[in-house]
Amino acid sequence: MRSPAWSPVGSDDRYRYSATVLSVFWPESQHRAVIARWPHLAEHLGTTWDGHRQRIERHCALADRNGLGVNQLPATLDGFVAFLAKRGVRKPCGDDLDAYPDLRDVTTAMVPWPPDRTGPCWCGSQRKYKQCCRRHALGALD
Repeated sequence: MRSPAWSPVGSDDRYRYSATVLSVFWPESQHRAVIARWPHLAEHLGTTWDGHRQRIERHCALADRNGLGVNQLPATLDGFVAFLAKRGVRKPCGDDLDAYPDLRDVTTAMVPWPPDRTGPCWCGSQRKYKQCCRRHALGALD
């Protein structure tokens, strides 16, 4: 099993290069809070929690299928508000979601994806992955 933190994509005489995708997800309570505050962002995040986690799971599965490592980072409304304030944004758009977070300020640990079948689910449900998001085939690409 390869490390999600390092995926070989090339090398030269001195370095081996890697590529890792950052997947920002909104835990269920945070998803509800951000959609309640800015309903227009539902178009980008998914209108429901299940819709959001399906988007995230598919994004991660697609990146993994293409040989990229994936690190997930949970988003918070407070963190997003602070991020927007630093940028002077009052009404966020999809581009703001894509730019969040500023990785120079991140203190939360990233979670490698995919999780072990019997490990905790990435979505924060406190259930095993095999009994949560994987069970619903949310990341199915077919």
